[in-house]
Amino acid sequence: MAPLTYIASTVLTGLVVVALVVALARSREWRSAAATTGAVRTSRASAVTTITDTARSPLGWTVAFLVLVFGIGGGALAFVTGAIPTAVSQVAGVALMLAAGAVMGGYLFWGVYHSARYRGIKSAQATGTGLWVLGMLLIVAIVVRLAMA
Repeated sequence: MAPLTYIASTVLTGLVVVALVVALARSREWRSAAATTGAVRTSRASAVTTITDTARSPLGWTVAFLVLVFGIGGGALAFVTGAIPTAVSQVAGVALMLAAGAVMGGYLFWGVYHSARYRGIKSAQATGTGLWVLGMLLIVAIVVRLAMA
């Protein structure tokens, strides 16, 4: 079992992250569009509208962030403590690495895309620039891996 100081540190860090997210969510007055009345929607349009509204709301982003943090954190804790069998542990380790890589790659792509859009580049060109940066990062990772082998 992990020493008590590591567990306390993990819990304290998690509480700080949650407190930070709550403080940021409450510190800004979020604007919202006025609700439309009398509009008739089909069930498919309703589901699409619900997903779109959730993706545009700060609460949706906050919940998604917390699910991601607790999912990766809980998986890493289970992976490190050996609380799961060896075969499952290997699969969990690969899944955690893929999730962390996807989050970092998505963050890098999003930043490059918005930086390019801010500088006046069109959407398709900004997407190409973001994908080019991710491709170069992949090539650098492959070169480093081959050089270290």
